[in-house]
Amino acid sequence: MRLKIILACTFLGGCSVAPVYEAPAVAAPDQPTAIKGAKKAANQAKLVGTVEISAVRKAYPLGPGPYVLCIKGTNSLPGARTYAVFFKNNDYVSVRSSVIIDDCEGQAFGSLGSGPFPEDAEGPQPK
Repeated sequence: MRLKIILACTFLGGCSVAPVYEAPAVAAPDQPTAIKGAKKAANQAKLVGTVEISAVRKAYPLGPGPYVLCIKGTNSLPGARTYAVFFKNNDYVSVRSSVIIDDCEGQAFGSLGSGPFPEDAEGPQPK
């Protein structure tokens, strides 16, 4: 009898299926969202004068967000500063001074405009 119970448990245990976790898909931000986030980041970094922007690309896996673009400009300190701007889908995540793994130095830059940039006329969005 004991053998039958052990065999039944072994057989039934082998048939169980654990649920498979599928991570939600993450996409790069669209161009208007990337530009809006870059302008927000430039204002947070207090960049003035000409601000430049790179293309959006995948970020280092352990970064603040899965996608990154770089901005370059000047602030109250002498010399140009480079910042990494992070996104997850169409959501702006954060900005920080760029580090080696962000590879901002190797990017091609185009003009974003002249900072500081005007805030949205709509005001802050509720979360």
